[in-house]
Amino acid sequence: MGKKIILLVLIFLYMAFIWIQSSYFNPSGLLKYADYISLDVVIIAGIILELAHLIEFGILYLLCIFFLLTFGKLTMKKEIIAALFSIAYGAVDEVHQIFVPFRSFSIVDLIKNIVGVLIFLYSFRKVYYKKMKINVLPK
Repeated sequence: MGKKIILLVLIFLYMAFIWIQSSYFNPSGLLKYADYISLDVVIIAGIILELAHLIEFGILYLLCIFFLLTFGKLTMKKEIIAALFSIAYGAVDEVHQIFVPFRSFSIVDLIKNIVGVLIFLYSFRKVYYKKMKINVLPK
């Protein structure tokens, strides 16, 4: 029971982190530093910020999967529940940004959130079933 509670708390703490980060982050605020740092650094920072969408909702998916695995083996139903929950939270976060100064709703960001979840889903599935195959092989 303790593992379930810890994972559930981690999920909600991570969701709060995403919410707070998207509430206070002003991407255009980074432009004031553009005169002091090289263009390469600005471009790399921009790429990292764009890739963050792929990663942050993928991590949420993994946390959800780890929680659901405390109830038994991985199933398609668990994968779908975790993916839909993560994607839905990504959509809620995008809508939330409509009401945040300097932020806006972006279909492109929503697509990046979805792609990130799908990449993590595919990757975790490959690792999980590869590990399961190894565990069921005779010794």
